Amino acid sequence: MPKTTRIVLLLGALILLLPLLAACGGGDEAEPTNAPLTESSDTTPDVTSTREPAAPSESTPSASPPADETTPATQAGESTPTTGEASTPAAPDTVEATATSEPVDPAAPASPPAAEQPRSGGFAYGWNVALRGDDGGQEHNLNTSYAVQGTGFGWVRFQLEWQQFERNPDQWDPLPMDRVIQDLANSGLKILITVAKAPEWALDPAGEQFLSDYADFQEFMQFVADRYHGQVHAWEIWNEQNLAHEVNGTVRAADYVELLKAGFNGIRAVDQESLVVFGGLTPNGVNDPSIAIDDVQYLNEVYAFNNGEVKDYFDIMGAHVSATQTTPDNTWPDDPGAEGWSDHPSFFFRRAEELRQVMIDHGDADKSMWLTEFGWTTENQAPGYEYGTFNSEEDVAQYLTRSFEIMLNEWDWVSGAFVWNLNWSTLAPPEDEKFPWSAVNAEWTPRPAYDAMRALPKN
Repeated sequence: MPKTTRIVLLLGALILLLPLLAACGGGDEAEPTNAPLTESSDTTPDVTSTREPAAPSESTPSASPPADETTPATQAGESTPTTGEASTPAAPDTVEATATSEPVDPAAPASPPAAEQPRSGGFAYGWNVALRGDDGGQEHNLNTSYAVQGTGFGWVRFQLEWQQFERNPDQWDPLPMDRVIQDLANSGLKILITVAKAPEWALDPAGEQFLSDYADFQEFMQFVADRYHGQVHAWEIWNEQNLAHEVNGTVRAADYVELLKAGFNGIRAVDQESLVVFGGLTPNGVNDPSIAIDDVQYLNEVYAFNNGEVKDYFDIMGAHVSATQTTPDNTWPDDPGAEGWSDHPSFFFRRAEELRQVMIDHGDADKSMWLTEFGWTTENQAPGYEYGTFNSEEDVAQYLTRSFEIMLNEWDWVSGAFVWNLNWSTLAPPEDEKFPWSAVNAEWTPRPAYDAMRALPKN
């Protein structure tokens, strides 16, 4: 297995900075054409999905800071109910669509069998999904659940932003998430929520650590775990915390251990059943704490902190893997495949094997791993995703199928995988970097990747 470590000099880091920002939007989120998505603000609460996959530069492995991916929000001043206000209609035979082309036909029961928890004989087949938390989002959310069911998958993953849910200490705004949870309630799907995006008031103003007081996060996780007890089946604590912009400007392994500990304790105070997932790291080869830390190195540092105490505070190892235009079978340096975006192990699907080795090296082999983000993009209009040009729709379908074959037949330590992504195309405009990763088109018609996942044999 490759052990090469890229030494990034200051000049290299500066050169990397531009593609880092460009690769994942870096700035304002583009407003979609068919739904009132909005930027996060002090007056508009929102529910968010997870980041777009890494988009490294061609010549140098890089981290991939994502743009905020906000879903439509409630109107300012709305009251906060204890449960979502929307009623849930019966599932139609097909996914409803606004276009005249034929929509996705689930070709499966409206309520699929509940996915078994990992490490008990089942595999968590999941999609990363884009959902809406505004009062007009129910139809979209139900269409999403039907599309998931149509592939026979049993899990969905999306993001909850702490900064939107608790804008000020002990001032809660759960209505958007209440709506989403309610809309999914009768679907039979299991839910993995990734908690991320700390509010400004919780950050350490001196910058010496991530949060000023980790007890604030423990209280927050206790609140949401209690509120959605029995409805949310797994909690992923943070998203790509080896990126500086996700952790108040400086990457420190110790900060994440304290954050994970607080989150775990908050959840376990009210919920003994749901799974706690280690936050997936962004695959990269940068080693500058003000930008990012190589994911394999970072994981080693987390395990090394305080004699490995981190092992006590999660149930499943979360991981993100990038693939650019390489196949699931390509490896670096022995078989890198096509030229470009293939000169570092972080560019490959099998990066997961290196992360697994870190777990083994630190005596944590009994835990399994979920790939909470992985996938391939086709031609992508966003700067930094040029490699998508080399992936046809048929390529993506084949790569996804092969990746599941590897996980099910070669990687007995992987017990779940969440494809990035199902349906951002239905909310984001074509120029948004998330659009061409989607398995359905803007009008909900299936792309080859969707058909491949529907045809995939399920364990």
